[in-house]
Amino acid sequence: MNITFEASRGVGTGAAAVEILHPETLAAFVDASSERERLARILTAEDFAGRTGQVVILLAPAGRIEDRLILAGLSSEASVFDAQLAGARLAVKCLDLPGDLALAYPEGLDANLFAEFVYGFLARTYRFDKYRSAPRSGLANLKITGCSEVVITQIKSLQVAVETVHIVRDLVNEPGNALPPLELAARIEGLCAPLGIAVEILDATKLAELGANLLLAVGQGSVNPPCMVVLRMQGEGTPIGLAGKGMTFDTGGIHIKPVAGMWEMKNDMAGAATIAASMAAMARLGISRPLVAALGLAENMASGSATRPGDVVRSLAGPYVEIRNTDCEGRLVLADCLTYLQQRFAPGQLIDVATLTYAVQVGLGPRYAGIYGNSRPEIDALLQSAERTGELVWPMPIDAGFHDELASDFADFLNWPGVTYGNASIAAAFLEKFVAPATPWLHIDIAGPAYAPKGNSLSPAGGTGFGLRMLVDYLAKTRTFA
Repeated sequence: MNITFEASRGVGTGAAAVEILHPETLAAFVDASSERERLARILTAEDFAGRTGQVVILLAPAGRIEDRLILAGLSSEASVFDAQLAGARLAVKCLDLPGDLALAYPEGLDANLFAEFVYGFLARTYRFDKYRSAPRSGLANLKITGCSEVVITQIKSLQVAVETVHIVRDLVNEPGNALPPLELAARIEGLCAPLGIAVEILDATKLAELGANLLLAVGQGSVNPPCMVVLRMQGEGTPIGLAGKGMTFDTGGIHIKPVAGMWEMKNDMAGAATIAASMAAMARLGISRPLVAALGLAENMASGSATRPGDVVRSLAGPYVEIRNTDCEGRLVLADCLTYLQQRFAPGQLIDVATLTYAVQVGLGPRYAGIYGNSRPEIDALLQSAERTGELVWPMPIDAGFHDELASDFADFLNWPGVTYGNASIAAAFLEKFVAPATPWLHIDIAGPAYAPKGNSLSPAGGTGFGLRMLVDYLAKTRTFA
């Protein structure tokens, strides 16, 4: 969507104009209308009182040059998330309106809330029409009026954020046949390299030379070979290491998943896509931080060459892993990625992002990500970033008891103990085995909010781009490591 700004107050011209109101300003707005009584009756009938999230579309009253007048409610007491939802509800109402839309900045409203309102609007206008013979039409231009340069700058920053969120959505929504591992690697390179982010693609031959056998084991059942994408961003200080799960399709391997919903498993690369797009967003915003990323990309397929339940594989870190469940593959991929980052770059902190477990959704539902880690200050800082950006997360436990579940009779440890409880924390404990104890580490399980089968408040059906804004905010503000 094309966005332009005009400094003059007023809604300007266009097919539809939006006024943001709240209960304290609604009466004055109605009184100023040339059709005051008629407008008051309509708003009463529509039950519009200016409450946050309310939207009503009207034929423009006499004296206005637009065809439609749209009223949207947003209170100064709203949270960041509430402001985003209010903007998204406006987008849903306007998606199929012809022509342009003009949005006026309301005097007295907090600039941050207005910018988040615009973010929510832009986030919800996303459509994935690549494979439609006749793409849907809709709003093409948004004109925002009455903003100071400070507000314009803030909106432009969030415009970068929403554009990179849409890149994540595009990648997640691609069908598995269009995005095997090496193709995803090429698209990540095309996204990051022009922005000055160094990109290195380690193919299956190189992974075998390194000894990244867990990643190779996950991908060995597919005709599409696995790979690892290494991204590097320059900055002062010790780098932060980012590991991303990039399963371009996950059948579950020999432990094949049920047919119901398996088509959604194209989304199992959302962690890798989120990290790549987050680094791209930071580069576009001019945020300089020393970052290194290892993105493990593979297809987990069932075939005559697939890993068998009970196979024992030596990890890049050295310990042997008994693979009891081939559908617990994400932790295997991330284990080698975490190890690679530590062996090559010695990062001061590690963060992994993954659609790791269905179990985290059992506890937290589809809206919240689970946050795990070995350092409370880093967990708290990430929670603060989530609050600032309107993303929903919740801290989850790891302790010695979860590690004990991973004991194996035939190897150093196993990838799944066969229990029906605590599996999200058990998966996190598995990852923790591959993190040096003195290295602060965060694990972000986005399995719930990364994909919305029926859509959600900020996203249509499909990939959501969840986690990008939180991650960018955290990386921009986190402390420097020696």
